[in-house]
Amino acid sequence: MSEPITQAQDHDRRLGRLEGIIEQLTEQNRQTNARLDRIEQAITEQGRRIDRLTYWLVGMYFAGFVALATLILSRLPG
Repeated sequence: MSEPITQAQDHDRRLGRLEGIIEQLTEQNRQTNARLDRIEQAITEQGRRIDRLTYWLVGMYFAGFVALATLILSRLPG
């Protein structure tokens, strides 16, 4: 016949289950942090691209304005 589980054995068994759960949660936390890091890097890269495109766009508007102003000024009499 098997012996009844003692309170200490039950405590050890429960503690072991809790340790396993904590290990799983820790691994999930690591994976989540890794995903968040990748997302943060992607957002940062997109921000850099937007900054570069904004500089180009402002530059083209400025060049167009200068060209238009030059054309208008060259057509004025006198």
